[in-house]
Amino acid sequence: MNNSLKLFFLFFLYFILQCFCFFQSGSYTDIIPYATAELGQSQSHGAWTNGFFFLGQGFGLLMASPLSLHYGRKKTVLFFSFLLSASSILCAWAWDFYFFLIGRLLQGICCGVLIIGSQSLMFENTPETWRVFPLMLGAMASVLPFTIGPTIGGYGKEFLGRESSSWRYWFYLSAILFLILSLLLYQLFEEKGEVPTKKRWDWKGSILLFITLAAAQMIFNMGDDYEWLISPLIDFMLILAIASFIGLIVVEFNQIDPFLRVNLLLRKNFLIGSVCLTIGFLFFYGLWTTLLVRLQNQCLFPPHQAGTLFIGMALFSTPISFFLPRLVGKIKFRIYGFFVFVLLGGLYSWMGYFDFYQKRWFWVQSPFIFLLQGIALGLFFIPLTNLIISGLSPKNQLLAVELSSSMRIIGQGWASPIIGTILYHRIVFHKMRLADWLYMGNPYLMEYYSKFKEQGMDREIAFKFLDQSALSHAFIISLDDAFRFCGIGFFILSGLILLAKEKQD
Repeated sequence: MNNSLKLFFLFFLYFILQCFCFFQSGSYTDIIPYATAELGQSQSHGAWTNGFFFLGQGFGLLMASPLSLHYGRKKTVLFFSFLLSASSILCAWAWDFYFFLIGRLLQGICCGVLIIGSQSLMFENTPETWRVFPLMLGAMASVLPFTIGPTIGGYGKEFLGRESSSWRYWFYLSAILFLILSLLLYQLFEEKGEVPTKKRWDWKGSILLFITLAAAQMIFNMGDDYEWLISPLIDFMLILAIASFIGLIVVEFNQIDPFLRVNLLLRKNFLIGSVCLTIGFLFFYGLWTTLLVRLQNQCLFPPHQAGTLFIGMALFSTPISFFLPRLVGKIKFRIYGFFVFVLLGGLYSWMGYFDFYQKRWFWVQSPFIFLLQGIALGLFFIPLTNLIISGLSPKNQLLAVELSSSMRIIGQGWASPIIGTILYHRIVFHKMRLADWLYMGNPYLMEYYSKFKEQGMDREIAFKFLDQSALSHAFIISLDDAFRFCGIGFFILSGLILLAKEKQD
């Protein structure tokens, strides 16, 4: 195989690997209701499965570079490709919900290591003139799960059959594809980077970090089911998270080669950029996954139809994310980031005024909403990433990108429980307000009772019907509140971005 054809094939395989790693969350979102139901859990536990995946992925992003330096990038990528196939089979074989969570955690760790490891290995195998191309492919792969990912997952279940075992076939297929990819990449990749060095692994730092993240994830997972403020178990997890985090800071500041570069948090641009990246994407992903799941649960959309609504986002997000890395160094990232967050703030504030009575139902009836979201998604990462690395040496830039990316991924794991908590509390609030207004002697309610009576429906059945209608209406109003809350959050973050210092490198 000549060098040009080999390079093209390598780019193709690398892009597919990156897409598969990111699609393990985006396409899986459609499967959540089926997997949790068959494994004997309520739908509120569905967010646990994605939360543990993101916990593993965020931790894996931080593991990638130390492991590559210790064992070599090629061996690391190959090993975790095989492990990802094995963990996918573990998920497919799961007979218990908590066993399934272990499989999802392992999947996340493998995907995190592969995203960074394969990109570094790709840079080593790419000629100098083509070095920006892997970055462009990686950026495009990172946005595709939120545009075409739900459709792929939805149609996959339609073709496989929507019976109880269909979601297991999805994991079997993932395992086979990762196995084939790992073998092809092993043949094409060449080890050209640094010679592996046997550095001492920071066990204290890595263990304390994992305990901190795991405890925090469990707090968000259990918040809706066990109630945030009155659960002794959540109180214990909170104490454990705080204690391990304090221990982590103390240990890492005294390490010569720490697992977590906490000193980066002392840099103004890194701190502002990472906070905006993490919280901003938490808002985006929380609303995105909530909308996707609620379309299926509340609106009774089939999975493939619910996913199809998001395809419009790909029209602009894909080309923007692909070509934008070529403009690095030619734009002011502070002003650019401010513009993106103002756009998202205005968009979500606007989306906070829809209802099911088709007066302002923008998010389903108008594709323009999804086009705007696609533009914002394509513009989201580059300005913040370059703000984060501005003023840092090349070595510290890589560490900063890994740490900020890990923070963003972990924030995704917290997104659904946080948005879900807002929804649950606002549903109760709005339903109580509606119940106070529709008191038993309300003429509007008495008129409905009369109509139901004419149709042969007794008062008790009519009351249950109206109660269900009130609950559905309260849900829509609570979803409005969630969108408006996140819209205001984006406006606040846009002001925070302006506090950063513009440094062009």
